[in-house]
Amino acid sequence: MPKAHLTLLDPSLTAYQNLKFNLYLQVCLASNNLLWYLDSGCSKHMTGDASQLTNLKLRPAGYVTYGDNNRGRILGVGNIGEIDKVIIKDVLLVERLKHNLLSISQPCDKGYKITFEPNLCLITDSKSTETVLVGKRVNNVYMLNVSCITSSMNCLLTRNDESWL
Repeated sequence: MPKAHLTLLDPSLTAYQNLKFNLYLQVCLASNNLLWYLDSGCSKHMTGDASQLTNLKLRPAGYVTYGDNNRGRILGVGNIGEIDKVIIKDVLLVERLKHNLLSISQPCDKGYKITFEPNLCLITDSKSTETVLVGKRVNNVYMLNVSCITSSMNCLLTRNDESWL
């Protein structure tokens, strides 16, 4: 996987704040343990890795259909993060899913703005304009490390709407 060198300069920040933010980017984007693909075709957050989920409730809940029309069986639902500090709620556990997928629509429905730039994407709180998550672009795919979310911890929570299943 190619390493991207990212330098963001925000004229509204001091030199120290810009340096601190860029160090944060380098550390977060170098870590591969919790990388998720930002997916515009995904209506819910989902993973095939049960070890990433807390508060996992195993219950068959139908199927998801992939872009190639294959289906994956939903085995349960859980959260990403610690039991007392949830980062993402209602993440589907899907049988044999090989990648972690984050829905683009879910954060947008919660009032967050997603900005795509040539080498990165930013998820910001629309009200406070605080950047809560930074992703990198690798081979034309935007990837996020959910372990590097800043102080707004609700940015990727889903709505409780199962009507699409």
